[in-house]
This record gives sequence, structure tokens and C-alpha cells, in this order.
Amino acid sequence: MANTVIVLSGGRSRRFGGVHKPGVLLGERSVISRIIATVRSAVPDAKIWLAGPAEGLSQAEQAEVYTVREEPIFSGPLAGIDAGVRAVRDQHEQRQSGASQRSREASDVTLILAGDMPLVSEDHLQALIASCRETEKPAAGVDDRGKLQFLCAAWPTGLLRSRLADIGDTRDKAVKLLFRGVEVTSVEVDPGTIVDFDTPEEFEQISAEVSAADEGPAGNGSAADRVRPVPAEVLQIRDYAESEIDDGEVAAILEFASRIKHSQSSLSPVLAAFLAGRVHAGGSAGAPTSVEESLRKVEEVLTRRSD
Repeated sequence: MANTVIVLSGGRSRRFGGVHKPGVLLGERSVISRIIATVRSAVPDAKIWLAGPAEGLSQAEQAEVYTVREEPIFSGPLAGIDAGVRAVRDQHEQRQSGASQRSREASDVTLILAGDMPLVSEDHLQALIASCRETEKPAAGVDDRGKLQFLCAAWPTGLLRSRLADIGDTRDKAVKLLFRGVEVTSVEVDPGTIVDFDTPEEFEQISAEVSAADEGPAGNGSAADRVRPVPAEVLQIRDYAESEIDDGEVAAILEFASRIKHSQSSLSPVLAAFLAGRVHAGGSAGAPTSVEESLRKVEEVLTRRSD
């Protein structure tokens, strides 16, 4: 049984100032180096394909992975997955006869992994592959927004190829198209281990997680259990306005805005937070509603699913 891992390292990183996210140093090694090391530990026999630049890997690390680019470049993660799957198929066809390739494909698993997910764990990757083999269905964990993490998933290789063929042109299309009409097995995971980052602020939060873990017992606990650090600018504005809101409530508002941003609500996080502030100030029977209750009420309305 063969394992293939496709790590997506393409993208313009616009929200990260155009800096190549996988190549950014996190502690003493790059984000992509950490991910490759985790993959190697989880599935030592895997062939690793990097769909995108190898920036951030040492020469020795680059020698141990295959590379491919989506066409055209910067045409999205789905195009990167497609390029990786095609490259793997071409390599297999060159090395094996058609009959042996077909017999082996049914037992193959392809693991898809984002290149900006440095906290992903060895145990979770192994669990995804095991679940995929057992159910013969795609397997994915649920992230901190309660959604399947599409870019940390294990697929039966034959099914993945079939879905890509059904989609056809993958340029600038959403990865969730792969999952349309497909039954997916949800694998239990600490959501904090499958977080990605798009902005410097989100990267700083992940850096804090890594630093806390390196510090030993004081940093123990899951990423989901620790509080999002509050930007200094927010605290300065809070103090300038002489607001009575405390640091924990500010952090709760930031977490609320993050959840709204990644939800299916069409409302912007800024407007959602503003509305929560009005609910908090208005209250009921002349008494202000607590910050936490105000956030809960607004989020409940914005993320309520239609029957």
C-alpha cells in the first residue's frame, strides 16, 4: 500500500504582504520544513510532492521531495492538487505497466496538506490515512470554525483522480468542489493543530503557540484552549475611549470576528462586531447585555442555517 502526500506551497500570499508563507521562519526552522518533517515522521514511506516553490527548504530537504507547479502559476490550490495528482500519475505510468498500476491504485491513499499549517500533528495525519483506508472514503478533520479542513485530507487516489476529471479545468476554482456530492469521514482532531494562517496577526498567534510549547509545562494545553493575544492597538483604543471592557472581552470579540470571517455569512466581521456592540449597549429592561451574550446572539443569527 503506497502513500502519496501533496503539500501545497503555491499562492501569492497577498494578505501576508506578498511574503511566501511556507518559507517564513517559525522558531528555528521554516513553516514548510516543519510540515515536511511531520509528514516524514507520520508516513516515512510516503512520496512527497511539493506543488509550488521549494523556498524555505534546505538543499537536503529539497532533494527528498518532488516538485511541480500548477498551470498557470497562482491559479489556486485546486490547480495545485490537480498538478500534483497528474505528476504522480505520470511517474507511476512510466515505472509500471498499465495492469499493475490499475491493481495498485485501489489501495493508494493521497494526502493533501496545506503549506501554511505548521501545527499539524503526526497522529492526525496517521489517523486520516487509516480512516481513508478503512472506509474507502475521503477523511478530514473539523477546524476551529466547525468546518471540514479541505486542505488537510486523505483521499482514495482513484476517487481523487475521478473527481478532478469530473471538474475538468481546475484553474481558479474552489477546493470544496472536490467534496461536492462525496461522503466524507470526519476524523476527530484538536482544531488548534489544523489551523492555517493568512495574515501576520494569525501567524503571530501560531508563533505564540510554538513558543508556549517550547517553554514547557507553562505552555501545555491545546491551541484551542489558549486565548488569542490582543493587539496592542486595540488595547490603546480601548484605554483612550475609557471603556470598561476588559482584556478577556476584547479577546472574545477578536475570536468572534474571526469566526464570522470564516463562516458562510455575507456580513463583514467589522459590521458584525459593531452590531454586537449595539446589542451589548442596548440590553434589555435598561440593563446592558454582557459582551459574551451579545456576541453569542449575533453569531447565532448570522450563522443560522436555513431549513
